[in-house]
This record gives sequence, structure tokens and C-alpha cells, in this order.
Amino acid sequence: MEIFMIILSYFIGSLSLGQMLANRKNIEINTIGTNNPGAFNIYHEIGHFWGYLSGAFDIFKGTFPVFFGKIVLNIEFPYLAMIGLAAVIGHLWPIYFKFQGGRGLATSVGTLIVWDFYLTLFVLIMAGVVVFWFRYLSNLKPRISLIMLPLFILISYYIKENIELVLVGIYMTIIIYIKAGEFRYRIG
Repeated sequence: MEIFMIILSYFIGSLSLGQMLANRKNIEINTIGTNNPGAFNIYHEIGHFWGYLSGAFDIFKGTFPVFFGKIVLNIEFPYLAMIGLAAVIGHLWPIYFKFQGGRGLATSVGTLIVWDFYLTLFVLIMAGVVVFWFRYLSNLKPRISLIMLPLFILISYYIKENIELVLVGIYMTIIIYIKAGEFRYRIG
């Protein structure tokens, strides 16, 4: 059952509402703005409503498989972590869209909400303050938001003293920073 959930989680994570919206509007979203179908780019290139909807969907596709695995199937930590990572990897490199996905932050937030809702909310508020502080530097906003996961790791370790949360944060940080490096290579 665990292996099936990991594979299913990847396929759920590979769904991209942003890419589907862009295709419907005949927009090549991977060549404009931030060059990815993530909610941030959809917000700026297609519209505010569609950006929010895309972001909510990205969060949901991270939340659903982890929630289902943890609450319904009572799957243990190692497999549950792989289920969450599979959803994020699906978002980063979706099989349905030639492996061109978003940055993975919203999907990561979705998986982390299931692990610890209040900690994730606190980290989002802190990252939001930083993004608001730099609100006029719109090119930096996606990069500034990458501080969210390291902040999650630090709080998990020093305040919560929860090694499982630290490990999940580390795994997600690694794959998201790999994707961020790929964007830098593709753009620059």
C-alpha cells in the first residue's frame, strides 16, 4: 500500500492547474515571466484570481496525499515522508507536462501543513513578512520565499525538537534548491 501511495502521490503532484490554464488560453507559460507554471507566474501572467486558484490547488495536491496516508491509512513516518516528497517532485518535474513544473513551494507548504499546521502557519507568516518587506523587488520575491523551508527546519529543531519535521524540511529543501538551480541555469 505504501509504494502505491508514493506513486499515486507523484501523479497527483504532477497535475498542474497553472499549466492547464495557460494551455487553455494559448499561453506558453514556460517562456514568459519566471518561466514556470507555478502560481506566482500564473498570478502575474494570467490573472490574480487564477494565480490564487492555482496556488490553492498546488497546496491541496501536497496536502491530500500526506493527509490520506497519515490519517486514513495510518502510514508510518518513512513512507509518509516519501509520499510528501513524491508530491513535491511531481510538481517540480510533472510527467504530464514534459517535466517542466513550478518551484514547489506551495506543494511543500501543503505537505507541511499535515505535519504541523501551526508551525507551518508561523513560518508562512514569517516568510510573508520578508516578502512584504521586499515587495518592490518583484524579481526577488520567488527567491526570498525559499527561506521558508530552512526557517521551518530551524524552528522544528530548536523549538519543537521534532527530528521527523527536521528531516522532512531538509529533504524538501534539497529538492527545491536543486530545482531553483535548474531555473537559474535555464534562465541565466
